[in-house]
Amino acid sequence: MSTRNRVLMAGPLMISTGFSAYAQTSAEPNEVVLDTIVVEGNEGNLTDNVEGYAAEAAITGTRGLPADVATTPRSVSVITSQQFDDQGATTVEEAISYTPGVTAQTFGLDGRYDQFAIRGFEVQNSNSYRDGMPMRLYGFAGWRTETFGLERIEVLRGPTSSLYGAAQPGGLVNSITKRPKFVDSTELYARASGYGGLDLGVDINTVVSDELAYRLVFLGGETGTQYDETDQGRVYFAPSVTWSPTDATNLSVFAQYQRDEVPDSYVLVPQYGSQLPNPGMSYDNEFYTNNPSRNDIETTQSYVGYELDHEFGDGFTFRSRARYADNDWTNKTGYAAAFFSTSTLPFLPQPSIPGSINAGALVNFDVDNSAKQATFDNAISKELSFGNVHATVIAGLDYYHSDYDGSQSYAFGGIREYGAGNIFGLPGVSNDPLVTNTISQEIKQTGLYLLGNFEIGSNLIIDAGLRHDWLDISGEAATISATPLLPSTSTDLDNKQNFTSGNLGASYNFNNGISVYGALARSFNLPPSGVDASGAQLNVEHSQSWEVGAKFRPLGTNSLLSIAYYDIAKKDTPQAIAGRPGAFEQVGEVRSKGIEVGVNYAFANGLSVLGAYNYIDAKITKNASNQGNRLARIPEHSASLWLAYDVAQVPGLRVGAGARYIGERFSDNANSAEFEVSDVTVFDASVTYERNGWVTTLAARNLADNEYVSYCQIDNTGIVDLFPFINAAEAGGCAYGAARSIELTLSRRF
Repeated sequence: MSTRNRVLMAGPLMISTGFSAYAQTSAEPNEVVLDTIVVEGNEGNLTDNVEGYAAEAAITGTRGLPADVATTPRSVSVITSQQFDDQGATTVEEAISYTPGVTAQTFGLDGRYDQFAIRGFEVQNSNSYRDGMPMRLYGFAGWRTETFGLERIEVLRGPTSSLYGAAQPGGLVNSITKRPKFVDSTELYARASGYGGLDLGVDINTVVSDELAYRLVFLGGETGTQYDETDQGRVYFAPSVTWSPTDATNLSVFAQYQRDEVPDSYVLVPQYGSQLPNPGMSYDNEFYTNNPSRNDIETTQSYVGYELDHEFGDGFTFRSRARYADNDWTNKTGYAAAFFSTSTLPFLPQPSIPGSINAGALVNFDVDNSAKQATFDNAISKELSFGNVHATVIAGLDYYHSDYDGSQSYAFGGIREYGAGNIFGLPGVSNDPLVTNTISQEIKQTGLYLLGNFEIGSNLIIDAGLRHDWLDISGEAATISATPLLPSTSTDLDNKQNFTSGNLGASYNFNNGISVYGALARSFNLPPSGVDASGAQLNVEHSQSWEVGAKFRPLGTNSLLSIAYYDIAKKDTPQAIAGRPGAFEQVGEVRSKGIEVGVNYAFANGLSVLGAYNYIDAKITKNASNQGNRLARIPEHSASLWLAYDVAQVPGLRVGAGARYIGERFSDNANSAEFEVSDVTVFDASVTYERNGWVTTLAARNLADNEYVSYCQIDNTGIVDLFPFINAAEAGGCAYGAARSIELTLSRRF
């Protein structure tokens, strides 16, 4: 019997392993479980919940067909729901913070949406996926993800254009949503925040018949944040139905509605008084410098779609996916854009020490964004064998269509004096908008792809992909300026392009659990919604990369040790222009080279270890002004370690502790010495107790409440130039990383 057939017979038992026990497989000691795994039956599948931290298979790198993470010639990590529950992760950004290649919180704490980079490239705009379909960020309309609604998260590192079309070359994050199972279950859930407040949830999975099951997931509540001045609220509802009339056909219809009151918790504090000394006044990580009376952000995001799979026999399978998503985002806030001393304005309250930075110039920031996205994907796969080669070939056509309408305005919002917290106007200074940016943009992407996975003998795997995309971008953007410091512009965004991307990878899998691999890829990405300094349309970004690595899975386990070296070069990388909201500079070429080490190991004594080390040499290689500089916000070194232990003497008790290290990094591409932030190590911990279906977890992130600066900048709205009393050398602001957060969760599963 071949290895493939044994895996077929193993079905869902291949991944349903205990937290501290080794997984049991039916492979003989001298044989290797190969790449493609197919599961038969309705009881479960490879995207279902996995107990513990080690998942054997992932689907993101193969467009939905499960692939063994130990043998596929790609770098992929799976974050299980147990991992982000144990680590107290309530956002995707937090959930992936222990993952190789990932830099989280690139702009510091930002409760509006996730901000992260993979392999040196900031990917949150274009590379966030839900169930294998893109959830792109347009303007400020970012998608917020409720982790209670997820089965798992997969991080695929390296270029992905041959699979999904336009994407940053660093990798993507694919969140896998809970779907109906053919097993009755109910979970009652409560999550209390150390900042006050409570979320309540329920997850009901019901089997109606042998052919029909449905699932209802709900969560709602309101909690505090790091700042006393802001709270956050959420209503989340995700119904889904699965119909399996035969073993060969499976149809799931799903929807989601989520309404959030978003905390305006992206806060800059004066650089003097946080990162640098400031006589008479300091600003800690709970000091709120924005306008507390003007901090309203609301978003409503919803989608509906289906997933259809049908096996025709003789190795043919048809897969169809579709989703329509709508995201509305409104923003009425007043944030601190630049800081100064009121010593220069004698009619305002004076600092206790002359020259002390004690005030901020506020900007009223109003946003109205609407982003609609439709995705369709249809593919035929065929399994075939010839000689000692077993192949899976996928041919497909996908279509992506987005409509984005957005406006954002910037106006003077007053002077906030931080001693008493009062806000003052200035004589003769209007509160009318200084700058208003508008954009109406439509994007159509049609992709035709051909993917092949070839298992040659019992050791060699070849993975190849070829894709051609047709891009049609249309619309217009305008900047209306009331200040002579910034010109008014109007831009036609019409742009038609096509691009061919591809990948070729190979892995050789030894019989002792070691595999070595190499891969080449060519990819592309859409630029952000915006224009260059002259008001012209941004160019499509292009990249090329190669990667080599090795993996080791001890025989008879799901544990995995991995190391990879990669080299990615990208042209026309956009970077925001300071003082020009909505404008970008395309810096020429950037190159990111690095080494990743990953550890996901479960010992037989109940100890599990998650570890990661990243060396990222990300630099601007072609640019008129910043050539040779490191990419902004990307540390050269970072590492993480998480240990979890099932206490044998107390059945049901699990304790966990971890550390995350982020190295020094620059906040801007100019590598300004004044905007370099220091390295930091933060510690996390958790305690979980399970008994009689009850699960209680107490988790703390940044346990020691380490106060550290993550990012610094000078004003990016031009307000410094408008007011001569602001000294640009002292006006900079810094964003802190997340302070200590504590979550207590209680669930009852039956």
